[in-house]
Amino acid sequence: MSAHTSVFAKKRSEANTTCPRESGPAGITAASWSNPEQARTALTKPGLSKISFMTHSGNSLVAHIYRPSHFDSVNGPIWFVMHGIKRNADYYVDAAAPVAERYQALTIVIEFSRQYYPASEDYTLGISSSGRAGSRAKREGRYLKPDAYLYNEIERVFEAVRQVIGGNQHGYYLFGHSAGAQFTHRMLTFVPCARALNAIAANAGWYTMPIEDNRKKFDMPYSLRGSPAESLNLKALLSAPLTLLLGTHDIKGPDEDRNVRNTPATMSQGINRMARGHHYFETGQSLARSLDTPFSWQLVLAPGAEHDVLQLIASAGYLMFASPKEPICSSSTAAEAGKLVFNEILLDPPNDTKSGDANRDGVFQPNEEQFIEIVNASNIPVCLAGWTLEGKEQTGKHLFPLSQALAPGKALIVFNGGIPTGDFGSSFVQRATSANGLRLDSRGDILTLRDAKGQIAKQFSWGNCGGMTCSTDYWNGNLQLKSSLARWPDADGPWRIHSEVTKIPMSPGFKNNGDHW
Repeated sequence: MSAHTSVFAKKRSEANTTCPRESGPAGITAASWSNPEQARTALTKPGLSKISFMTHSGNSLVAHIYRPSHFDSVNGPIWFVMHGIKRNADYYVDAAAPVAERYQALTIVIEFSRQYYPASEDYTLGISSSGRAGSRAKREGRYLKPDAYLYNEIERVFEAVRQVIGGNQHGYYLFGHSAGAQFTHRMLTFVPCARALNAIAANAGWYTMPIEDNRKKFDMPYSLRGSPAESLNLKALLSAPLTLLLGTHDIKGPDEDRNVRNTPATMSQGINRMARGHHYFETGQSLARSLDTPFSWQLVLAPGAEHDVLQLIASAGYLMFASPKEPICSSSTAAEAGKLVFNEILLDPPNDTKSGDANRDGVFQPNEEQFIEIVNASNIPVCLAGWTLEGKEQTGKHLFPLSQALAPGKALIVFNGGIPTGDFGSSFVQRATSANGLRLDSRGDILTLRDAKGQIAKQFSWGNCGGMTCSTDYWNGNLQLKSSLARWPDADGPWRIHSEVTKIPMSPGFKNNGDHW
């Protein structure tokens, strides 16, 4: 168990002695795989796969799996990722895979399909046998027994996965975005003995407030009034390892985004997702004070992030899996980062898997192999959280996630796609946060690095510069080279064609002579 989770576990045990954490909620048994042999293959073979299982109620659901290249079956982290309202589990596992590979976390995205859960609240509020959760459901006896709550499918699948891989994990990690964030915070509300070691709810549209709201008369699901009281343990909820991760640019209200619910109950929580996240956190904090109980929640802002899982999931991975000795850095300004250098750029890889697979994921896709390498040539750390990297097509923008600062003399690589695999010389490795990558034009474009406030920190252009004004740092030719363009010597030398200088086409994450940074 990591140092992060041991602190959370101590606080939870102080507040909630009725939960045997390692055994989880009472009455929970392992899920049944539809095809046990297929499940064994999917969970033990590296890469992407799918497996089916039967829920407690008899529904057949699909779990999308990513097993990293060097996952430790006995003690490695198991990470559940909850999809949004579109039920696009395939999109979410693809978004999670590069992060999972960095931290060697076995990733599971259960697809709660509309076939069985047609309404959004059938997915995010799975505590009633039919109809909406609320006082009426309580009066009519429509609340399920706690072991039948939909949230417990996470517990069942966790137990089934451990059995297949021979795991000794005491708990799992949980991340939900949008509707998945609603699922996540309600799971901790209604399953107080959940074995979540760390849970992150990112950009939920609205919340079930941890109070009985008699003053405003807001019923379940907006408050706990009319909830199944026997499943509630507010002290366990308040001491749960919950982080609210909020994008600072997720500020559209109901008039701009129809998925931001516009009812008196939701508007009382705030005008947009960010405001509602703050309100939920502050309500929990106030309640913990009044109950004189430990409060373990955290509120973390992701600078520049909108309502897009691609802009948040790497930050979530860092918060969950990075060492506590690597605190989140505070964004540097362009003026503080004057010696950041574009050191290597590849837009046209060699046409074969052996020499052209830049991201080393074993699949050659020319667009996905493209990368930008940035080096900190200064003598001070530089924090890129909330910075952006873009070409002339600003729809292909990369948002740098929360992380530790880039140390002096170290490199960072942004790949256009794929699942970057390996250590890349211990350099920082990220995948572009735009669904279609950076969309750079090898014939001519201008690459711009901006700080979190939008100030230009660095530019590099080539060819016809995409019809824009060329930058001072300029290559007088296109980048259709079957090789990267690299500085020689590294960091302060002129641009050279990598294969002409070193006889190899590229060196992402390493110095151009092959040495470590």
